[in-house]
Order: sequence, then C-alpha cells, then structure tokens
Amino acid sequence: MKRVLTVMLLGLFCFSAYAQDIKSPDEFLGYKLGSQFTYHHRMADYFNYVAESSPKVVLVNYGNSIEGRPLLVVFISSEENINKLETIRTNNLKTIGLMDGTPGEDNKPFVWLSYNVHGNESVGMEASMKTLHSIVTGLHKDSEEWLKECIVVIDPCQNPDGRDLYTNRYRNRQPVEVNHDDDDWSHSQPWPSARLNHYLFDLNRDWAWHTQAETRQRLELYKKYMPQVHADFHEMGSESTFFFAPGADPWHKVITPWQHEFHKLTGQNNAGLFDEKYRLYFTKESFDLFCPSFGDTWPLFNGAMGFTYEQGGGGSAGIAVETSTGDTLTLEKRIEGHYLSSLATIKTSYEVREKLLSEFKKFFRSGETNPEFEYKSILIKKSNNTDDIISLLSLLDDNQIKYSQISETGKEYEGFDYLANNTGKTKAEEGDILVSAFQPQSHLVEVLFEPDSKFTDSLSYDLTGWALPYLYNIKAYALKEKIKPGKSDIDFGFKKAEVPGKEVYAYLIDWNGFGELKLMAELYRKKFNIRYALKPFTIGSKEYKRGSLIISRGDNLHLKDKFDSMVIEAANSLGIVANIATTGLVDKGIDMGSNYASLKKAPKIALIGGSGTSTGSFGELWYFFEQELKYPVTIIESTAINSADLGKFDVIYLPSGSYTSEKNKLSEYIKEGGRLITFERAVSLFAGEKSTNLYSVIEKKKKEKEAEDKKKKTDDSSLLKKYENQRREGLKSRSASSIYRVKIDNTHPYTYGMGAEWFIIKRNQGYPYLSSGNNIAYITDNEPVSGFAGKEFIENIGNTLVIGSERIGRGEVVYITDDPYYRAFWKSGRVLLGNLAFR
Repeated sequence: MKRVLTVMLLGLFCFSAYAQDIKSPDEFLGYKLGSQFTYHHRMADYFNYVAESSPKVVLVNYGNSIEGRPLLVVFISSEENINKLETIRTNNLKTIGLMDGTPGEDNKPFVWLSYNVHGNESVGMEASMKTLHSIVTGLHKDSEEWLKECIVVIDPCQNPDGRDLYTNRYRNRQPVEVNHDDDDWSHSQPWPSARLNHYLFDLNRDWAWHTQAETRQRLELYKKYMPQVHADFHEMGSESTFFFAPGADPWHKVITPWQHEFHKLTGQNNAGLFDEKYRLYFTKESFDLFCPSFGDTWPLFNGAMGFTYEQGGGGSAGIAVETSTGDTLTLEKRIEGHYLSSLATIKTSYEVREKLLSEFKKFFRSGETNPEFEYKSILIKKSNNTDDIISLLSLLDDNQIKYSQISETGKEYEGFDYLANNTGKTKAEEGDILVSAFQPQSHLVEVLFEPDSKFTDSLSYDLTGWALPYLYNIKAYALKEKIKPGKSDIDFGFKKAEVPGKEVYAYLIDWNGFGELKLMAELYRKKFNIRYALKPFTIGSKEYKRGSLIISRGDNLHLKDKFDSMVIEAANSLGIVANIATTGLVDKGIDMGSNYASLKKAPKIALIGGSGTSTGSFGELWYFFEQELKYPVTIIESTAINSADLGKFDVIYLPSGSYTSEKNKLSEYIKEGGRLITFERAVSLFAGEKSTNLYSVIEKKKKEKEAEDKKKKTDDSSLLKKYENQRREGLKSRSASSIYRVKIDNTHPYTYGMGAEWFIIKRNQGYPYLSSGNNIAYITDNEPVSGFAGKEFIENIGNTLVIGSERIGRGEVVYITDDPYYRAFWKSGRVLLGNLAFR
C-alpha cells in the first residue's frame, strides 16, 4: 500500500511540474487574455508551443485559408491514447462501416470543439487558448480523467482570414483607453463584413455543400476521424446572454432520441457551471436544428452530437461595451462563457462515453440493414447533362454517400419524379446511377434527397428546402423499392481526341451547359473568337441545339498553326467532344456564316462591390468568375462608379444592394450600349424609374390591387393580433427560402442549356410580367415544390417575373429577382450567370 501511494505521489509531482512548465496564454502572449484581440499567427504560435511542450498534444496543419493562413487543430488526450491515435481513428471508422476491416477494441469518443467560424465573432479563438491550457495542464480538476477516456480536438479558428480582418480593423481603431460607448468607431467596422471568409461566404452555411476551400479542407480532416461530438462556438448581439442546448424547434426528423437526450444532458451540465457563476442563459429558442448547412446540424446528420453555442457579444462588442442595462460586457467575460460551455461539453461526453460510442455505431449500422427513409432507392437518369451529374457525384463523395451503376436494366419503376413533383414511372437504363438508402450514411441520404423537408414548426432559422435534384435540375426518381447496387465505378465514356492531321474548317460543340461555358472561358482567355447558334442546325445525322458553338478557322486566322491543338486540348481537359466540320454548309438549318450564328469576342466584364453592396451577392459572383468559370473580371468599388470609365466594359454585374447615387451613371452606361445585370434589391433601381417598362407594369399592378382591395370587406377583428405571435405573423408574407418551379423561354440566349423548366430558391416577391421586353423566366404556380412559404406570399407569387430584360437606348438591363446561384451550391444557376456574360 505504501509503495502504491509513493508511486501515485510521484506521478502527481511529475504532472504538477510538467504542468507548471507550460506557459499560460497570458505568459506566452505577453498580455492578459481578454485585454487584446490576438492575431491569428500568435495563436498558431501558442498552439504549436503547447504541442511541442506536451506529450498529450498532437498538432495537425490541415491546410491553408484562401489568403494563405494556416488551418490547424490539436488532438489532446492521455499519452497512451495519443500514442494509439491512428489505431483509435481507424477503429472508429471500421466500427461505423466507413472503412473496410474489423475494428479492434481500442475506441474512444472524439470530442471536437470548433471556434471562430465567423471572423467577427471574435471571442472564439481567445477562448480556445484558455480551454487548451486548462485541460492540458490539468488546471481543471477533472481534465486528467477526461483525457484518459476521451480525445478532445480543438480547431481554434475555422476562418482565419475573417478573424485577422476583424482584429486588424479593431486594433487600428482601438483607443488608448477602452471606450465602452457603442457609438465609438471602435465598435463598428466598414464593408465588407469580417464575419465572412475571403470570398465573403458564411462558412457556417457551407457544411453540407463544401463550396469553400476552408470547408473542404476542414471536412476532409473531420471525415478521417468522424467525431462523436461536435460543438461550434458563436456570438450573437451584445444585449443577449448565452445560448446552449437543447436547440429550438424544428428538429429534423432524422435526429435520434439519443441525440435529443444528449442535448438535454449537455444543457444540464452547462446550466450547472453557469449557475455557479450566476450567469444568465437561455435554451430552446431561436437556434433550430433543421437545415443541413450548419456546424451543428451537419454533424448531427453524421451521427455526432452537434451543438451551437452563442455568447452575447459579437463584432460590435469590442474589448468592452456598455449594454442597455448599464452593465459592461467585457471580452474577458465572453471568454469565460465559451470556456464554461467547452468544459460542459467534454464533461457530458466523458460521463456517458460508453453509450455515446454504442449509439454512434447504431446510427450508421442501422442504415445498412433498416433505413428509416421511406424511399429506399434514388435513381438518377443517364440522360442528364454529364457535367451536372459529375458535379452531383462530387458532392455525394464529399458527404461520404455511396452510389453505383444500376444493376439491372429494363425494369419499370414507379416513384416520386422530382422535376415533375409528382408520382411518375421510369424504366431503368444502362448508365443510370443508383443511390441506395441501404448504407452507413442512410440518414444523410434521407436529409439530402427527401423531396419536401418535413418540419414541425415553420419558424426555421434558414432554408426549408434543398433536395439535391432541384439544386442541379436533374431528372431523378425516389423509389420505395430496394434496388440491388451494381458496379461502383461510373464511366462516362469520354475518350480524348487526337489533334487532326490536317487543318479543319471548324469545330462544332453541341451545347449542353456549364462545361461548354468553361470551354468558352478558356478559349476566350486564349484570344479565340467564337460563334454560337441562335437556331438549331443539322450536319449529317447530328443535330446541334441552340447555343451550340462554332469555332471556325476563318474567325481565328491570327492563331495560325496553333488553332487545332488549342481547341482539342481545351475540349479534352473538360471532357467535351469537339466535332470536326469540313465545310460551312449544313444539311439543315443555319449555315455557319449566318447572321443567326452570332460572332463574339472575349467580353470585358465588371463586377460592382463595396459600400451598399450585399456581401453575399457580391461574394458569390466574385467566386463564380474566379473559381468556377475561371474568367477575369474587374471589380469596381461602388463609390468609384461615377468616376469610372464604364464604357470599356461589355457587361456589368450589379449585385443586390443600394445604388441610388450611382443611378444616373449606370443608366447612361446602358443607353450607350452596355449590358447591366441587376440582382435582387438592385432591380429596384429601375423599378422606380418612370422611363422603364418595369415601372409601368408595377404601377399598373398596384392600381389593380388597390381597386381589388376596395371591393373587399374589412374585418376589423383580423387586426387583433397577439404580441407573442409577431414573428409568426411575419411569416405569412415571406418565403423561408422555399423552392419554386420556374418556367423558361428556352429560345432566349441567356437560358441556353437550362431546359424548359428550372428551380430556384425563392425569397423575394416577384414583379409583374413586362409588357415590352423579354419575360425570360417566370413563376406560374403559387405553391412551392419544397419548403415553407406563407399564406400571403403564396397568394401573390403566381404569374410573376424571375428573369426579364428590356432595352434602354442602345443597351440592355437584365432583372433577376432572386439569387440564381444561392451560396454557390445552387449549381443549376451557373449556366445563367455564364450565358449573361458570353451571349
């Protein structure tokens, strides 16, 4: 007994001495944590220092932000667990069926804590340093026991570019003595919001879609470990207290009873720690668990216990701010909030660790044998555009969803036809793709493919519709029958072409969609001139659709002997067939030199950004041109519009925003022959201009509505609304980002490759049809195909414009009422954005 006690005391002495050797954040940084905002590189230095100093910590650099800042996490556990980290990792994946092989006995829950996904929710990264030091050094009394049974993962800053933008701005404005007055300029920041990443995307709405570099790199690491718990740390307004689990309604139906129970347990542990400090908090309000875009829901749909924590504060709080109650909310106080919730999360995970592991296994394994999704098979038709299918399959890969070829062909099935939005029949054909619900990711298959998301409450925080076939506008069926999977490899049958041995007259590219737009972009960058067909034509047995490309030698004599090789190499790189034409004479339809084969040179494009511009709308367009289309665009500050030479640009994209003082200059640009593309709120610039047809039809509709309202009897009792229902009453007149079917004039060049119908995330009320000009895309139905829309919104949305255009002088203005490329995951909108530039 004495010997055992001696060993224990020696162990405690060693641990104590080792703990004292690791500097606190205060000691390492040279200032008290909470008295300054820390630069990202200094935080990274501290995390590297702790990892080098402690055998209980492993640091992993998992990538870089767009601007080149390191993305990192640390794994923290007992030395024994750290030495077996790879074994524990692979056992975890084998246990849930996401890695082949038989798992061993070593298995521990991974508790993943993610901070600062929003750059201006600045307390997160500061709290991560306090949490790291506390549990590594054993300053918290239970941390040593926790680390024997759990592996804690800390991602201190998911958005380093936004975080450093916020820090630089704040430090630049920070007074010598902290000013608590929220009207002081240190509590405000200019455009663009530091909440966002380099391309001005909200990374907390990108979890399911993987559009941004930071998201893709983070989730590649996440998928290698598949944590049992994931907590995401945020901030809200400084007048709020603190939010922790349980979340608000609606909860998505795939969330299990055990996930509900764990939320409740974690909430109780949080309450215990917050009560000790007499801190105020709330639960079950505002932050629901429905849409898969978030850092709490996507992990939940991947079997983990997903949490959002919200500390009162936010970007305007600074180091300290006085609240309306007369109290001062300090950064130090905000750090404490996230530190306590971090501890509560680890504590709960430790206390129920065995059930945490067993229920995690059940979540995945149950899907292999008994999926709860009413549709057991998703059949994706081979007739879809290849580029769209490849894009969809890439997203399924990102979400670890398995797919295969169809095993048997010729059989007819009845199921839900997504594009028709009703029951239909289809025959399985060779080349069709199957997504079976019988797989480990069965729950996620249900979430992403359910035709109409079922919600228990319409007061949802974000999207209420997102079924993947609508995102890509592809023909697909949800079937209640189980279909046996075929081969897992998908062959699209493309064979690279050889450069012809002799010079050819022209290359013809049949128009299908975004792949051809990328080809145009690449050839334009290489100084090609390209024709596109305004009418169909036929050569031999091959019919070319409207929009098909004609790349003729006669239009590109300046390229000399490089012409053939450049076309073939570009087409091969994109998996596009470049057909050879030996003559400009066709068998049917327009000839290649026809006026209906419009010749285009590389357009010069401008994008407006800056103060008054919607950051999201601008960021999506910036990202589209640089990362997806890969075509140069000049960005003009909104404040510089009036002094800029707009006449040198063929097309200008005007994101949603307010541009009142720039109206005359933009109108002049159009009159002199320019094309202006307006999005969402930017449309109102011309909706209020009396000289436009848009104004005329709006005024006519308004008068009709006023006359109609006069005929209605007023029921005064309808004005008696309860105060507590204010938010719910507001839902009547809006769409909660529901999905609507859009009819398309597919003879118009802007819609080539989009088909006769399309789908869009609808958030705004529409405009009346134009009486002159072009009604290019419009909504005829009142009801959405998926998601929630309020009663008044539904009554007014039928027969309204989505995309229209009209001539003003020698130029054109295009009206787009809703975001066609929503958050860059609404991939079917890419074709429209590219056509607007190149047609």
